[in-house]
This record gives sequence, structure tokens and C-alpha cells, in this order.
Amino acid sequence: MCIQVATEKPVTWKELKLHASAEDLWVAVRGRAYNLTEYQYLHPGSSLILQHVAGTDASEAFQAFKHPASARLEMLKYCVGFMETAREKPRTDAAQQLVQVRSKMEADGLFRVNYWNYFILAAGLAVAFLAVLLCVRERWVVPGALLLSLFWQQLALVGHDVGHNQILRTRSLDSMIGIGITLFLGASVQWWKYNHNTHHVTPNSSEHDPDIQHLPFFALSNQFFKNLRSTFYQATMVFDNAITKMMISIQHYTFLPMMLVARFGFYAMSTFHLLAKGRPAIYKPFEVAAFLGFFTWYLALCFCLPTWTERILFFAISHACFGIINLQTTLNHWGRPVEHGSALENYDNDWTTTQMMATNNVSCPVWMDWFHGGLQYQIEHHLFPDLPRHHLRAASAYVRPMCENLGIKYHSPTFFQALGEVLGALEIVAGQARNLPKEQMLVK
Repeated sequence: MCIQVATEKPVTWKELKLHASAEDLWVAVRGRAYNLTEYQYLHPGSSLILQHVAGTDASEAFQAFKHPASARLEMLKYCVGFMETAREKPRTDAAQQLVQVRSKMEADGLFRVNYWNYFILAAGLAVAFLAVLLCVRERWVVPGALLLSLFWQQLALVGHDVGHNQILRTRSLDSMIGIGITLFLGASVQWWKYNHNTHHVTPNSSEHDPDIQHLPFFALSNQFFKNLRSTFYQATMVFDNAITKMMISIQHYTFLPMMLVARFGFYAMSTFHLLAKGRPAIYKPFEVAAFLGFFTWYLALCFCLPTWTERILFFAISHACFGIINLQTTLNHWGRPVEHGSALENYDNDWTTTQMMATNNVSCPVWMDWFHGGLQYQIEHHLFPDLPRHHLRAASAYVRPMCENLGIKYHSPTFFQALGEVLGALEIVAGQARNLPKEQMLVK
């Protein structure tokens, strides 16, 4: 039932569309209308997610994130009535097949967490960290730095699981694990969750997806030549200056070198998130303490080495090699089409097509699954964000036939093929930037 106004006349779809702003935010989910204007700032995934689906039928997105029963009960407090029909439009064939596939996967146990998998992973991380300490004690600088970068890369992948509540299935408990990860990784898991959840709802949208908004360093489409305003950063992404144009014109050359220093972006964005007002951050004081604690132990570790040459070398290698995780995260999306505006709206609110068009997998042998940590099956992950990573390979056997039935390409290049696609996409946009008339300030 709807707690607030169960007896009022049904809400029309036309009326729902009138409540499509942050100041007046309604959504429809499974035939009910909800006024989330006040609740949006309490939403654990950020208000931006709700703002992107304001005034629409958000049933598909709601289903994809698989909210717990407690969340569904909480929603009833904000229910303002039933919709005039269960859906604004008939469910697409893609949406129907996705529901059927999920039901089969649930019946086959793919959404159950295998805790032995995480126990082994945790043990491996502990051994790796102890090995780092041993290397530092013995002054094996290069092996120690390489091991530390691998430790960080694997820890970041666990942070990805935690951000999707894939481990303990409880937001508060997974958030506590996230604080521990922040202590050893030096990146705010809550910042990542705020950023990443927005990416899931608006994949490869030039205005909305923070994962592809990297001016002045990179532009994945000439749409960025238009001085677009980022809804995530609430700022204009300025292309119209000489430095940005120069950087974009050579971005296919600078892409790999930039990955070597991308670690510092983690520090900067985490700091900004933890200091900014209005940003969601569960247990914020603890996360701030963990973030500061990271720099305490890491710098102390560096100073365990007796010479400045060794300290600088250890620092440089550990940070540069961590760039592999940044490279891995770009391979799944940066070679795919870039959308203008809301990707969901562009595909008629079809969650399946929206995710498939913006995503590709990275083919690898089974024995390399540990290294990619689930990123090699981004198609399955984007369709089912709560699916535990150790079941992603099995899930592909369900998703591939669905894609064939729908006529949607299941794109799964190898690591180096995906890298070639990303570099190719960057080179195309770089050429467009170089060929802009000097007097032309914006692409019209």
C-alpha cells in the first residue's frame, strides 16, 4: 500500500513528468509514484542518481540495483499514489528477457556470495602486504614497490565489490569494510561509490557520466568541444582554450603516460569528496581518519628505507604501476559510443540496451580472472550490479544467448584489442581537435 495518499486518484504519466527537477522530484517504480524531493539527499547512492530518473518510470533501474526489503519498505513513506497504469509503455523485449535471465540466474544460485572466495582473497592480500614489509626491511626496493602496487590494485577491486554491497549484502557493514580499504588504499570508497553509481545510471553520457569527463586531458567525443556543463561536478568543462585544445590533439599519445600518474587523481578526488559539503559519506569521521591513516603508514614505510634515492624510487614505482587499475577501468567504456544527454532516455528507458551500448568485456583466460577482478565482465556487471564477481564468468553463459536473441552485439575483445579501440577512439577525436579552424572557438 501507499502510506501517504492511498485513496487519491491515480497519478497520470503526464503529471509525473511535471515533477522532474531537484526541487520537485517524483519517480515511478512498479506502478507507484514517489515524491523523493526530500529523500534524495538521504539516498545512499547520491541525489544525482534520483535526479537523472526524475519524472520517469525508474522501474528498470530500480530492479537492476536490487534494493533490499528494508529499502522497499522505506520507500512506502514517500509514496504519493498509484500510477494510472503499471507502466508508461509496454516493457520492451530486452527488458522482458533481462528479467527472465535474472530469474534463471537467481534460481541457479548465481547471486549467492561464496565467502570462501573472499577468504582466499583476503588471505592473499595479507600475504602480499607482509611481503611488502619484508621487502622494505631487506631493502628490496623494486620488488617491494611492485608488490605494493599489485596489493593496491587488488584492494581497489575489493572496494568495487564493497561499493555494490556484493560482500556482506548490508550497506552499513560493507561501508565499514570500505573504511578499512580506505586505510590501506588511500582512496575514499564513499567517493568512489558516489562517482560510480552515477556512472552506472548514465554510462558514457557526455554531460552526466563522471567516468568520461576528463578535460583538459581527454575527450572521447567532439561533443566535449562545446563547453558542456557537467551535472556531476556542477561545472562547465571548458574546451575553448589553447592548453585544452593542445592536450586533446595529442591525447592518443599522452593516454598511457597519464595512467602512470593517475594515482594522484584518487588522492585529489577523495580529498575533495571528504571536504565537500552535501556529499554522501557514511561514517564520515571514520573515513577521514582512515584516509589520514593511510598517509601516516605509507610515508612511515617509505622512511624505513635509509636513503632518499630508495624512498623516491619506492614511491615512484608503487604509484606508477598502480596505473594498471586506471587502464583497466577505461578499457570497458572508452572505446564505446558516447551519448548526448541521458543515455536511458536515448534508448527509451531501456536499461539493457543502455548498458550494452556503452560497455564491452575484456576476454581473458580463466587463470587471469583474479587479475581483472570482475572488470573483464563489465557487460554482466552493468546488467546486474549486485552479482558477485566470482559468478560473472558463469553469468556470461546466460547473457550471450540473450544478446543473440535481441540482435545486440556482445562485444568482448582481448586486453590489447580493447586498448587499441580506446587509442583509436582518442586518435579520432584528437584529429578533429587538430582540424578545428583557428578562429573557431566552439563546435556548433
